Formats: sequence, C-alpha cells, structure tokens
Amino acid sequence: MTAFLSLGGNLGNTREIFEQTYPLIEKKIGCIRQKSSLYQTAAWGMTDQADFLNQVIEVDTTQNPEEILRNLLAIEAHFGRIRDVRWGPRSIDLDILLMEDLQFKSESLELPHPRMQDRKFILIPLAEIAPDVLHPALQKTTKELLAHTTDTSTVTLIQHL
Repeated sequence: MTAFLSLGGNLGNTREIFEQTYPLIEKKIGCIRQKSSLYQTAAWGMTDQADFLNQVIEVDTTQNPEEILRNLLAIEAHFGRIRDVRWGPRSIDLDILLMEDLQFKSESLELPHPRMQDRKFILIPLAEIAPDVLHPALQKTTKELLAHTTDTSTVTLIQHL
C-alpha cells in the first residue's frame, strides 16, 4: 500500500534529522519511493518560533495505519520529540497524510489527515511528488486542493531533491 508521510521540524539541524529519519522509516515502515524537495515555512498556530522545514515522502508499506503511527511516534521519540505544547517547536514531526483511498478514524488517528487541505506546507510538497493523487473524502486531486486552499502562508523552496 502507498502511504504519504509528512516530515517537519524546527529544532536542531532539521536537514540532518531528516537524513537520519529516512533509514528509520525504511526499517520500521517501508521503502521510500519518492521524496519531495525541502520547503521552509513560518510556524503554524504558535507563530512565535523558528521557521519549519517541511517535506513529504511516498512510502510503500504493508502496515496498517495504527502500526505506522506507532512507528512514527517511536521515530519522533528517538529524536527527542516531546508532545507537550500543541504546535510548539519540535525536532521532528511525522504525520500520515494519505494511504491510497483509505478513510480511517480512531481515537489517535484520522485519515486522510483532517487538515491537510488547509496547509500549503503539506500541499506544495505533496503536489510536487503526487499531483494527481485523489483525496478520498474530498474527491479532489492534490493539485486541485492546492489551487483552492485558503492558506495564504509563504512556502519557500529550500532544496530541490
């Protein structure tokens, strides 16, 4: 199954943390098929903090959403992520955005990601690697979601991969 994951962070050397995260994702979740470029975005929600570096990756996995979430949380913990302040600074933030046409909801997870259509820092890198992927609930492609998002924040290309 194809899953799209987002990576974000604004504490420490985020590029280095991303580089160290890829092999952990491949070991714990599945093969990385594609990586978007790296983008810089002003902090969302709690704006009085450093800018974030963001990326989206495509992963081939045999795991279910809850297994992926457990593994992502373990990877975050490996890099010292503490979830104490919502939208606060973090070394790494890993989220599941989409898993093909799966719609899933539990106490700890909702797929597709419930706010992805409102966040350019997700839509721009996702549209770069998967412009025609369909959001199963909204029935719009990634590029259509990007064209119609109400998010006006600036997302800057930092490094093309």
